[in-house]
Amino acid sequence: MKDSFRQGGSHLKTIFRIGILVLVGLHLAGPFLPTTLQPVMFIPALLVLVTGFPLMSGGFRKAATLFLALGAAMLAFSRQPASAWIAACTSMTNIIAIVAVMQTFSMPIRLGDYDSAIHSWLSRRFKSNRALFFFTTMATHLLTSLLNLGSIPVTVSLLEDTIRRRVPRYERFFAAAMTRGYVLATLWSPGAVILYLILQATGLSWARLFVPGFLLGLAGMAMSYLMETQKRGVLHETPENGHMLDHADRSESDAVHPCTQAKKGEGSRASHIVLVAAAFVIVLFVFETLYIGSSSGRIILAGTLISFGWTLLLSRRPGLSGVLKSYWTDGLMKAAEIGPFFVAMGFFSGALEKSRVMDIVGPALQSASISLGAGAVVFIGLVIVLCSLAGLHPFITIVLFGKILAHADLPIPPLTVALSLTVGAATSYMISPFAGMIMTVSKLLGAKATDVAIRWNWRFCILFFTTGMLFSFLWGAWFG
Repeated sequence: MKDSFRQGGSHLKTIFRIGILVLVGLHLAGPFLPTTLQPVMFIPALLVLVTGFPLMSGGFRKAATLFLALGAAMLAFSRQPASAWIAACTSMTNIIAIVAVMQTFSMPIRLGDYDSAIHSWLSRRFKSNRALFFFTTMATHLLTSLLNLGSIPVTVSLLEDTIRRRVPRYERFFAAAMTRGYVLATLWSPGAVILYLILQATGLSWARLFVPGFLLGLAGMAMSYLMETQKRGVLHETPENGHMLDHADRSESDAVHPCTQAKKGEGSRASHIVLVAAAFVIVLFVFETLYIGSSSGRIILAGTLISFGWTLLLSRRPGLSGVLKSYWTDGLMKAAEIGPFFVAMGFFSGALEKSRVMDIVGPALQSASISLGAGAVVFIGLVIVLCSLAGLHPFITIVLFGKILAHADLPIPPLTVALSLTVGAATSYMISPFAGMIMTVSKLLGAKATDVAIRWNWRFCILFFTTGMLFSFLWGAWFG
């Protein structure tokens, strides 16, 4: 009985993986075909929904069920044809494809043994804990631009040993650096799901948000570093053994561990990740300049080209079959939570567009926006943060409030609206104990999710939200 149950679960996972890969293939082919592939995408999208539904956690499953019920009710009530149901079901499959493509970057990272190279290089180059904090934040930031949520376990495997030996309160040190480095990358990274949802809601291109998002990300990392080097920061906390953090035992912090002796080419291999991230951005800019495909199609195509090109350059190294197998068994399953969730959310979002709901609430939203004026986006940003504290995922609130703001006649540029939404979403990621990134960090570090999200991040979140909103209005006024 148990064997048959396990076998059935294995078959479900296999079908789920196939559905994901078919969606990726269709989105890659889409920009080069004269006809739409939406009807064809319906079958793999349905497979992902049906086979992935049992693989979801309870919270995501309940949200997906609610989205499906509301979407079906709206489409049925407005008597939409079958084509509208199909279009709604496939409207967010591009996000699923983006997540699957971004996971392919784990293959060249493992194949090139970048983890051990960076670990050894780190131990030799960053002697002070101030430098270590900044490097941990920046390393997480860069890895997130390639791996999304996969950057967290990679960063832990790279740096945990060094940080644990050098930092007495290493959990807070590590959690603060990783959560902020991760979240600030979502302000500009081409593969960031939350950023793409905002682009979809506001109708802007990724190129319009890249520069301000990147600058805001750099400013956020600088603010985090300065905050933690102040007297109340993590770099000045007194641990139980009575030593200050920056005066940890020099015999350990300054010494090079036997397993991290200098190896030829470590520095250059560490710089490869920076070059790959830059190449990703450049290729994406070229695709947007040439108007190749849609915004999501360009991200999928650029990510595939860079990732597999990088893997091809390393293909003569031993272990290629192992990393390919790992992507099949583990990498594709990273979409097990959000794959069916985004099919359901897309179904709801598409139904909302096809139904007359927005036409009915439009006048009320316009009236509210006139009374609030420019403050409407600040209010929505705060609501996104408060909803995340109550357990409502930012994905949901961005879809709902993004469409509300898109239909409202606000007296501010769309660029300000988009940047304000990214600031609200980024803040909610950092401070919500229910966010997937926070739960992953807490699990890997053995810390409470409430400590990681609220206790160790609330001061930074207030500073970042305030600064980010001000930046959004100024940038929109100058360049919107």
